Amino acid sequence: MSIHDLRSLDEAEALFPPRSLPAGAEVLRIAPSPTGFPHIGTAMQTVLNRALADKTGGIFIVRIEDTDRARLVNGAEEAVMAALDWLGIPPDEGPNQPGDYGPYRQSERLPLYRLAAEHLTQLEKAYHCFCPPERLEKLRQEQMAAGHNPRYDRHCLALPQAEIRSRLAAGEKSVIRFRAPEDGPISFVDEVRGPISFDADRVDDPILLKADGYPTYHLAALVDDHFMRVTTVIRGEEWISSTPKHIALYRAFGWEIPRFLHTVILRDAQRRKLSKRSGDTSLRWFQAQGYLPEGFRNFLTRLLWPHPEEKDIYPLEDFVRLFNVRNLPRTGPVVDAQLLDFINGHYLARLNPEAMRLACADYLACLEKTPDAGPASSREVDIAAFRRELESNPGYARKVFALEPERNRKLADIFVNNGFFFEATLKSATREQLLKYAQTPDQGVRLLEAMRDLLAVSLPEQEAWETGMRGLAEAAGLKPKPVFMMARLALTGSEKTPPLYAIMEILELGRVRERLGLASQTLKQNFA
Repeated sequence: MSIHDLRSLDEAEALFPPRSLPAGAEVLRIAPSPTGFPHIGTAMQTVLNRALADKTGGIFIVRIEDTDRARLVNGAEEAVMAALDWLGIPPDEGPNQPGDYGPYRQSERLPLYRLAAEHLTQLEKAYHCFCPPERLEKLRQEQMAAGHNPRYDRHCLALPQAEIRSRLAAGEKSVIRFRAPEDGPISFVDEVRGPISFDADRVDDPILLKADGYPTYHLAALVDDHFMRVTTVIRGEEWISSTPKHIALYRAFGWEIPRFLHTVILRDAQRRKLSKRSGDTSLRWFQAQGYLPEGFRNFLTRLLWPHPEEKDIYPLEDFVRLFNVRNLPRTGPVVDAQLLDFINGHYLARLNPEAMRLACADYLACLEKTPDAGPASSREVDIAAFRRELESNPGYARKVFALEPERNRKLADIFVNNGFFFEATLKSATREQLLKYAQTPDQGVRLLEAMRDLLAVSLPEQEAWETGMRGLAEAAGLKPKPVFMMARLALTGSEKTPPLYAIMEILELGRVRERLGLASQTLKQNFA
C-alpha cells in the first residue's frame, strides 16, 4: 500500500507504525521550505537535530515543506541538500535517502492531509468555510478599526451539512478550518524555557486545508511529525505563539504530543535579529568566503553552548556527548564574525600543505560556479586559471601553503596572503608604489637591476644576500629598509608579506629575476 491508496487515518497508522528504536532514542527533523535558500539558522537547526539524534541513538530526517506553491524558488531544494553535503551532516531519511516513512516532500503527501482534514470535519472539530477573500478582508478591517485583534468570526461554522454538500457538488471552493477550543488554558513544556501557558481564546480558527487542496503549515507539519513518528520538534522561537494551535490539533486527533524545543533567534553585533540587513546570512555566502565545514559546525555549537572546559575549539563529538538541551540559551547569541574567523583559522592551520592545496582547489571550483558570492578579492581574478596552477604544480603549491599557514583565517584569505605566489592572482606593483622607495625612477631602475645581478647565478644564502642588499642601499645613499621594501613590492606587489627571503626560496631564482625585471620595466614607463 502507498500513501495514495489510503482511505482512512487507521490505514495510515498501519502504513506508518511506531518505529522500533532503543528506549530514549529521539526522532528529529528539519523541515526547510524551498521558498528561499538555506541560511545560518538552517545550519544551526541541522547541527542541533543531528546531535540530539546521535546522542540518543535516534533518527534525523530532512523533510521538504513545499506546499506554498506560489513562493517556491527554483533550485532552493537542491541548495538545501547541497548545503547539508557541505556541512557534512547527512540525514538518515530524506528526499535523497528514502525510508519507510516517506515520501519526504509534502507535495507528494497530499492524500494524507486531505484524509486528516476530513477526519476532523467528521468529528466536528473542523468545518468548511466558503467566505471569499473580500469578506475576510472587510472583517479584518472592521475588527482593527474597533481595536480588536483580527480573527475569523465563524460565519460558516453552523452551515447545515446539506448546504455544504450542495455547494461543494456545484464546484464552489472552500477551505477547511480547525474549530479551536474556546476556553481553558493550553499549556506545554518547552525543553529550554520550561512551562508555557496560553489562554485558549487567543487561538483563532486556522485554515488547515486551502481551496487548492494544499495544506497549511499547521496541518501538514503536525500530520507529518505524527506519521514520521517525530518525538521532539526543534524549531525557532518565532513558533512559540503557534504551539497552542498545534497542541489543540494534537488533542483533536487524539495523538501523542511530541516534546517541543524552541531555539533562540540569532542576533547581529547590534543585537538585532540577524537578517540580510546585518550582512549575508546564506550558507552559500559562508561557503564562498572559504569557511571549512568543520570550523563552521564548531562555531554553530559554540553559539549554542559553552564547553564545560571553556574551550572554543573542540570536535563535534564533544558537543554530542556533553550538551544538554536544558542548557541551551534562552536569549539570542550574537553571531560574532571574529569568533568564527578565530575558530576557522585553527582548523585551517591544522591542515597539512597538501590538504590545504586540495581544500583550496575545491574552494576555487565552488567559486567558479558562484563567482558573485565570493569575496571582493576574488572578483578580478581568473578563478579557473588559479585552480589550474594549484593542480598543475602541486609541489610548488605545497611549499606556498607551508609558509605561515596561520595567516589564513578562511580560504578566501589566500587571494591576499598567498595570491602573489601565483601568476593568476599576482597584482604587480605600480610605478607609484615602487617610487615610494626610490628618490628617482632612474635610481629605482638601477637598484632593481643591481638586485638581479646579485642573483645572476643562484640564490645566495640568506645572510650573504642580505649583506649584498645592504651594500646596494649604502651605494645608493639609502637606508636598508627602502631597498628591501622595493624588492618586496617587486616580487609580491604588497608591502605586508611573510619574510622576503622565505618568499624568494619558494619563487625560486627564475621567477625572482623575472619579477625584478618586470618591476624595472614598470619604472621605465614614461621615463626619458
